[in-house]
Amino acid sequence: MKKIAINGFGRIGRAALKIILETQDLQVVAVNDLMSIENAAYLLKYDSNYGKYQKEVRVEGDMILVEGKPVKYTSIKDIESLPWAAVQADIVIESTGIFTNMAAAEKHLAAGAKFVVISGPTKDTPTVVHGVNTEDGKVSVFSCASCTTNNISPVIEILGRRLGIKKAILNTTHGYTASQTLIDAPSKREPRMGRAAGINLAPAATGAAIATTKALPQYAGKFDGIAIRVPVPVGSISDITFIAERATSVEEINSILIEESKTSRYEKVLAVTDEPLVSTDIIGSAFAATVDLEMTRVVDGDLVKVMAWYDNEWGFTNQMIRQIQSI
Repeated sequence: MKKIAINGFGRIGRAALKIILETQDLQVVAVNDLMSIENAAYLLKYDSNYGKYQKEVRVEGDMILVEGKPVKYTSIKDIESLPWAAVQADIVIESTGIFTNMAAAEKHLAAGAKFVVISGPTKDTPTVVHGVNTEDGKVSVFSCASCTTNNISPVIEILGRRLGIKKAILNTTHGYTASQTLIDAPSKREPRMGRAAGINLAPAATGAAIATTKALPQYAGKFDGIAIRVPVPVGSISDITFIAERATSVEEINSILIEESKTSRYEKVLAVTDEPLVSTDIIGSAFAATVDLEMTRVVDGDLVKVMAWYDNEWGFTNQMIRQIQSI
């Protein structure tokens, strides 16, 4: 039984707790966040994207109890003061979105953890996308990149291996996130992220394609992309366009993706669908990517477009938990 601690109880941290509670070989022993324990329990119980949590949640002292299972709750700012040794945490999920470099993440090791998994892209740690480069996750600190990287990397790996990809570009149509504002306001990130998220389509930079090249280094310098943030709270779709190294067809592309989705490597990671889905239909999906087969296009034999749905919260968190199980 691997013992897990969660640092940062936001969207990903709360999803991780819920998934781990349904995973037999994992146990959450502690959660750390600076909000009050009462607020943490409230946000765990009531969720605007997924509805009310169908388990009893209550607070007793410094414990959050879910169906009677206790999880120690702390509000400690200094990572090195966290009680990971005392609770015997094997693995820390670093999901604050703040401590995303090696020097900061390693402080969890100093606090007593054996491994640190960062739930976001980083510049100086290894990047591991479950299914794509799973075996790289044997180091003590690594990043599971982003929801979009986990969505597109399996598609790129499969079609690159089976067809060959000369170069590619990504456009992800992505639900709004906490980096945006509800009303027009200044943004430290980029001006368009300060425009009202609930009523605008906002083009934005994304590092997802570049992060993919950290998991698949053969595509460094050959893959980039953008995002369009849209007025939905969750549920996204990626649009990958690439030039194949040889002639292909819609039928071959879809056949390859269907075949790979049934392999032991990708059966839990990649799904395919020929149903006419919209974004709400993907909410709650545990897959990293669900390829929309009806949207596959090929122009003049080698210009290819593939589109893949993803729940940018739940799907990504499931990928992270799968990688943790493989440690």
